[in-house]
Amino acid sequence: MTRITETNIGQLTLTTYDDGQFTLPQGYFTDIPEALSAEIGDTVTIGANLWTIRSGARLILVDTGSAEALKTMFPDTGQAWGDLQAQTPTDIVLTHMHADHIGGLADPAAFPGAQIHVARAEWDFWTDPDLISRLPEDARPMAQMIQSVADGIKDRVTLHDADAEIALGLTLAPLPGHTPGHVGLRLSSEGEDLLIVGDALISDKLHFAAPEVAYAMDGDAATTIATRKALLAEVEARALRIAATHFAFPGMGRVARDGAAYRFDTV
Repeated sequence: MTRITETNIGQLTLTTYDDGQFTLPQGYFTDIPEALSAEIGDTVTIGANLWTIRSGARLILVDTGSAEALKTMFPDTGQAWGDLQAQTPTDIVLTHMHADHIGGLADPAAFPGAQIHVARAEWDFWTDPDLISRLPEDARPMAQMIQSVADGIKDRVTLHDADAEIALGLTLAPLPGHTPGHVGLRLSSEGEDLLIVGDALISDKLHFAAPEVAYAMDGDAATTIATRKALLAEVEARALRIAATHFAFPGMGRVARDGAAYRFDTV
């Protein structure tokens, strides 16, 4: 049974779905302080959260999860796929185009009628016909999968720049580094706010205590770290609620200072 929670942000209804988890070798993360490395052990488990947002007559799905795309390597993923298939979103926002965020679109007939929103920089990067030849051999299968999905959905894609408004109360928030066009999504209604941060923060065990920790899937580690540090400073200063894809379900809370670093207070 998929775990689901519902939260109201003013007139917006945010529903969070538990799509499972990934158990990763600690080696997926680098520059971990020695004491923290010893504390977390040999593996790091991260969550997989997905969202729908009701804004008036529109239902916006944020990412589609892994579906069946990663079950061979990560059998605990794709847990929410059955529940998502029962939804009829009018729109889909992709925070970025990694397989665990677009796996549900591997079947181009999924979510018929939904308009798909993608940052222009993200789409242009992954659909570049010369991309595969520029990548190292081990990175090519993922890029080929992404290009296959992109080809199947291209007629339904709307491209956006910067902080475009997707629906009433929903605005894209550029958070580059993890991928070239990685975005979050700002929810704002009746004086209440929440920021979906996607993969700008990956591990609630690591990235509050040590924001400089790099992650193997970050396309540009230096940019990701700069984005992460700026993000943490902003949301802490504003006492802004955040929701993250890869935190333990439901992955929602506020960021507070903890000495020279931060901590995550779930709400």
